[in-house]
Parts: sequence; C-alpha cells; structure tokens
Amino acid sequence: MQKLKNIQELKEILNRFVSSSKSVAIMTHTEPDGDGFCASLALHRLLRHQGIDSEIIIDADSQLERFKFLMNGTKLSIFESGNYYETLIVLDCNSYTLLGDRSELLMTARKRLVIDHHIPSDKELDSDYTFVDISEVCTGSIIYKMFKSEIDNLPPTEQRVIANNLYITLINDTNNFTNSNTDAKSLSLAAELVAFGIVPSELYKAFFLNNTTSQMKYLGEVLAGMELYNDGQILFLYSSLDMQKRNHLATNAISIPRFVQGIKGVDVIAFLRQDDKESYNLSLRSDTVDVNAIAVSYGGGGHRKASGAILYGELDELKFDLISKLKQALTQSRNNV
Repeated sequence: MQKLKNIQELKEILNRFVSSSKSVAIMTHTEPDGDGFCASLALHRLLRHQGIDSEIIIDADSQLERFKFLMNGTKLSIFESGNYYETLIVLDCNSYTLLGDRSELLMTARKRLVIDHHIPSDKELDSDYTFVDISEVCTGSIIYKMFKSEIDNLPPTEQRVIANNLYITLINDTNNFTNSNTDAKSLSLAAELVAFGIVPSELYKAFFLNNTTSQMKYLGEVLAGMELYNDGQILFLYSSLDMQKRNHLATNAISIPRFVQGIKGVDVIAFLRQDDKESYNLSLRSDTVDVNAIAVSYGGGGHRKASGAILYGELDELKFDLISKLKQALTQSRNNV
C-alpha cells in the first residue's frame, strides 16, 4: 500500500485508475451517512462527466430514504458476493469492520484506492493507494479539491447538483456548523459551494428536519431512558430492538447523539444501539476525551471527538466495560490538564 501525499497525487492516481478500467465501483461504510454517501454521489456524477461509468455499491439493508432528494436518478447497485470490479474506490472509510461483507470486493479488484479523513486504525484496508488527511473536515472536501476546476466548467444546473451533495457532506460532519471542526476552512468551503446557487436553508431542512412522527416517538423513548454516570459527566443512552420495532424503524433511521449534545455538565455521550441479539452499535461524542482511542479498543475508530464501533456480547457486561473505560479516560484527561 502506498500512501499518497497530496491532492494532486491523488487525482493523478484516480484518473489513471478509472480511465484504464472497464468497470469502476464506489462505496462507503455501512450505515451510509451524509459524508460518505453524498461524497460517493458527487464522485459518481463527476466521473460521468468525464465519460466514466461507475456504480455505487450498497448493502441490501442500507437505509437511504433521507438521501432521495439528492440522488437525481443515480442508480445504486446492491452488493452480491462474487461481483467483480476492476477499480474499487472506498470513500470515508478505512476499516474492514465498517465495510462488512462488501470488503470481499477489495480481495478481487485489480486497482484499489481509499480516500478518507479519519484517524487510521491498526487494521487499515488493503489497498494499492491510500489518501488520508485527518485535517480535512469531511471526505466531500477532498472530492471538491480534486475536481474544483472541472466543477467550475460544468453547466450551472450540474454545478448545483454536485454542490448540493458536497454541502451535505459538510453539514453532516460539522453538525450544521456547530461542532468544533467548524473553522475558517470549512466556512470558506461552504461559501464556495453556496456560490454555485445552492440554498443552505432548504438543504438543512431536508437533511436534518425531515423526521417522521415515528422517529420522534422513538427518540422520546431513547431520551426517556437517559442515564448519567460519574457525577453527570457521562451521558448513556440505549436503544433496544423492541424500541425500533415498536416504532417501525430501521436500525439507523435517526441520529440520536446530536439531539443531546450540549447538555450542561456532560463531557461524554455514549449511545448504544442494539442491532441483533448480541450485536450493538456504539456512538461516542466528546469535546474532552479522546473517544477515538476508546472506539479503537473495540475495533472501531473515527475522530478524536466523534467515533464509533460494533460491540458483541452481553449488554450488562458491555455497558459496565464501556462506562469503566469512559470513567478512566475522564480521569486521565483531568490529570493531563
């Protein structure tokens, strides 16, 4: 695996790969979010303008309802074991765990490229080239920098389609410019995208506010079970399969942590969502603790202030271990001040 040093090197490799391939696939992590999936939509459309056909590969159970207003007829391909693509591009992900069964495609593709902005884990994807820049606010920012000149030369209607997708990558990872990764660079990127004629207020409403009554009832159930630990520094939330079934929801139908960010006295948010009998999705948020280190201890990862992992085992044991690690991390953080 060769690590690429800058955007120019990345663009050269990507163009060389796709221009010499009969089949090109793009994919992001399981449970696609506004960064990984919308960056995939943008790249797919940009490649099409270069005469390159590509497919976005998703899991059969991917929940993409909230992205329909951005797809513009883009055809998605459901992963099937045994499928082959000459070139495979992985966006916003550098972990086998977060690719699930689709990691099989990495074993067969002839040319493999990973583009990401998360802190690399110990078990990075086996690719030919990797570009990881943890200083980038989102993967969409990397796509924009690669193709800025091409976007500038597109018709205005196409510029807006791509800018809409790239703007969603930005507000997804900044939580609409409320996270600490909101800085001059991210706001400058937002301004450049708005200049293409997109409407931020409409995109915000469509992406963040378009919740159903079932989703709100589910949110209420989860919030009603809120627990505090370590003198209120740790906020723990849990979602059972029964809660999701009762409200007729898919497992990842709504992002819970963003609804509780900013509660007075809370330093760490931990949301544990049951996905199967003994399988749980963990989301961690903190401005105080390096939650990436905790996620990595469970085989996951992400960013210092926002990370996640998949946990397997018995709920009470997992919860006890998680709370213990969070307490220890808070103690270490306090001692390092």
